[in-house]
Amino acid sequence: MTGRRIFISQSGQRYKWFLGIVVILASVLAVYTVSSFGILSGILLLVLPFAIAYVIIAYNFLPINIYILVFFGFFGVAFGRYILRDAIPWGIFFDMLVIFGYSIVLLKGVTKNVEWAKILDTPILILTIWFFYCISSVANPERCEFDGWLTAFRLQLYMVLCIPLFCLLLDFKILKVMLVLWAVFSIILSVKGFVQDNIWLDPMDRAFLVGNTFHMVMGKLRVFSFLSDAGQFGVQQAHAATFGAIMFLVTKNRKLRILFIIMALTGLYGMFASGTRGAIFVVFGGALVFCFLIKKTKLFIISMLIAGSFYSFMSYTTIGNGVYAIYRMRTALKPAEDDSYLARKINQAILKAYLKPRPFGGGLGAMQSGPEGSVLKETPYDSGFVLMWGDTGIVGLSIYIGMIVIFLIKGSILTWFSIKNEWLRGILIALLAGIFGVSVANYGNPVMLQYPTNVLYFLSVAIIYSASRMDKALQEEEAKAVAQETSTQMTKYR
Repeated sequence: MTGRRIFISQSGQRYKWFLGIVVILASVLAVYTVSSFGILSGILLLVLPFAIAYVIIAYNFLPINIYILVFFGFFGVAFGRYILRDAIPWGIFFDMLVIFGYSIVLLKGVTKNVEWAKILDTPILILTIWFFYCISSVANPERCEFDGWLTAFRLQLYMVLCIPLFCLLLDFKILKVMLVLWAVFSIILSVKGFVQDNIWLDPMDRAFLVGNTFHMVMGKLRVFSFLSDAGQFGVQQAHAATFGAIMFLVTKNRKLRILFIIMALTGLYGMFASGTRGAIFVVFGGALVFCFLIKKTKLFIISMLIAGSFYSFMSYTTIGNGVYAIYRMRTALKPAEDDSYLARKINQAILKAYLKPRPFGGGLGAMQSGPEGSVLKETPYDSGFVLMWGDTGIVGLSIYIGMIVIFLIKGSILTWFSIKNEWLRGILIALLAGIFGVSVANYGNPVMLQYPTNVLYFLSVAIIYSASRMDKALQEEEAKAVAQETSTQMTKYR
């Protein structure tokens, strides 16, 4: 026994010596790398072990790619703001994540079994048409420089790439985890927004506000949390409020209901704190879809009463006008009295005249990166749909809106006639309400091209198109459970 203890002690000593040598060598390597190639190379060296660990985990558990993409959809801008510090453009980092997701799936497909049939859930025809239409805009004679075109094209390419990847990796268990993460991430955004609004602005927040004067209105901060701007934060949190409220109504699990109601309430707070007026239409649009799709009379009546009361409170009373956030939201419901809305209508009239002989627009990137002095570059768009109109013309805008309508119709038909599992049906209603509400808000701000709304939009579409497969699997599981229970009962009575 004593000999064994001595052996263990000696092994422990050897391990400590080995660990010490590794630490010393790693430190020397890090110092040499930073001194020779700069601090960025040192950061990359530091990240390397985590990257290797991530590759191993992702290979053995493919769905982690969904979690990572959604996580960075929520916090990628903060990652760029607080950690990368513009050393690597955040958009390039997201490109790498998408490419890595496909690479690891293909690698596993070569070495092990991958359920490739799931990718057939994807709306391949629609995405292919949009992909080739966007590609063709590179030949537009009025397009911007190639770099500007490529930046705009990448934002559209995300949809073409992410939806099939999500369809391939999704199942009902992954979906449940994803819903919880969505709620938690949204709550974190609101907590950060509360800190900004009521406690303090950290150095990165203050640096961000330099030059962004539109984030201060009448001396009041428009909260932006970890996101790119207050407009995106407001719409995202209105989306969270809508989704959380519906999930609270359709979920039976007590713990999940608590999580979703917190998501809804903190989302409402974030929406008001952002000062983003168009965000309120996410809530109204989502409520409209919920009332249309829900088949339960009691929930329908309750929802109509809540939505009607909220609309009446905002439209026909002045209660709470002393709170700037409430007052600002009320102005969105009276567009004829809003100078911003009237200015947008004037700009749209200018674009309409310019684009009339140009059915294919000015090419992707024309409105954001076009040549100085051009009509498209100099005319503010202030809307996701107007941006798409200017870049891709009436033809492209029609295809883009048509895609959204097809996604909504597909989900509505499934919800009304096909899906048997009640909770999955409720999830689809919440997703459809979110897509419709965000699409309405996209008229006021180009939110559907920004993180995390774009990633959540892709995820929602993928869930809708994978719903039939997941519902079938759930029905089979229920049938097996019933059969097993019946078998058990019969065995008892023998």
